[in-house]
Amino acid sequence: MPKEKLDHQKISSLGIPEKATSYYDTIETGLMLRHSAAGSKTFCYRYRFNGKKRRYTIGQFPGISLRKAREKVRELKVEVNNGFDPQVEKRKKRYQPESKDFQELVDIYKKRYLPTLRESTQAEYNRILDNELLPELKGLPVTEISEHHIRSILETKAIKDGSPTMANRIRAVLSSLFKFAIKKLGIKISNNPVKATSPYKSGENKRNRVYDEEEIRNLWSFFEKQNPAIEAIFKMLLLTGQRKTETMRMKWSDIEMEKPYKRTRFDDEGNEYSEAFLANVWTIPAENAKNKRSHEIPLSKMPMDIIKEMQSISEGGEYVFKSPRKDKKPVVSLRSAVQRIQKYSKVSDFRLHDLRRTVATYMAESGTSPMVIGKVLNHKGLAKENSITARYNRHDYMDQKRQALNRWNSRLKIILNKRK
Repeated sequence: MPKEKLDHQKISSLGIPEKATSYYDTIETGLMLRHSAAGSKTFCYRYRFNGKKRRYTIGQFPGISLRKAREKVRELKVEVNNGFDPQVEKRKKRYQPESKDFQELVDIYKKRYLPTLRESTQAEYNRILDNELLPELKGLPVTEISEHHIRSILETKAIKDGSPTMANRIRAVLSSLFKFAIKKLGIKISNNPVKATSPYKSGENKRNRVYDEEEIRNLWSFFEKQNPAIEAIFKMLLLTGQRKTETMRMKWSDIEMEKPYKRTRFDDEGNEYSEAFLANVWTIPAENAKNKRSHEIPLSKMPMDIIKEMQSISEGGEYVFKSPRKDKKPVVSLRSAVQRIQKYSKVSDFRLHDLRRTVATYMAESGTSPMVIGKVLNHKGLAKENSITARYNRHDYMDQKRQALNRWNSRLKIILNKRK
């Protein structure tokens, strides 16, 4: 193989050879120029490692200049002297998975792993990923998610929201997600952040808090001190007893005015007949509902007044409760407002889920049956004593739900009118 002092002009003027030819540089030992029969000119580094000859491809001329090729050879010589084989390290980098952010990981996880689970489990995992984790971790590189991030999410759900059982479910999803990232995608996470956390003893942390009338008045006053969209969400939660995330995602297309229904009536002689009635209805789509079933909530005057007030605030957007920070997006978090209420109101242990429990309790006090309460809250747990019947009963209970919520809203209005 010819040895000569390579220079830019000489390399540029080389014609196409009859067969592949290699030129060794006399200035930087180990640097070689391979000139193929097709005319390509490629810089390489020839070296010995553990007694064996090796060749490392640097790149093609003129994309890689002679000066850059010589600099690269000097760097590679240092690696060889330090006991590293450049060719082996290059192969490692070639198969090193690209860094991914949390959203990208979740998308891959949903496509490749979730279809292997039961449908009910898939639905719950999707709900936790979309509602509990993505709002907190979206945009963060997976390798930068720390124990602090995970602990903050779990503590908020278990302690502040009073849902240790749900915190354990979130932790289980995170654990599965990080195992998938490490084992299936090869993402190098030095310390799995989920392993540093512990499950919560949900049996010892069950909460049965129900707000009395004075506390309800105090909370309502503090609701009215929040941003209009946040205020409206808090009030809707107390008026309807629905879940936080389902309420925040309410769209104008989910509201239907004077929707026709039928109810059964009996005349004085005991004969059955059908009677039509109209109701203003909010429908929670199946994809937003926790149990993945579409859910209809009849709206009395108080919640309808709130919704009408939001029309000017939402500015023609898709969502009823428009985010004050992000255009055309819904409110996605109530955490700061909850913390303010905990700090400044007389209800220092305030938690959002207590509103739902309070609604159910006051409806029961007014004589509403557990079955109807369960239908209002879209929560089958309230009808467990008759769970088999509940599974087969698909009656919509719209008239009973409307009556139950009307009674509760009337009671709430009386409570609030006692404010000084």
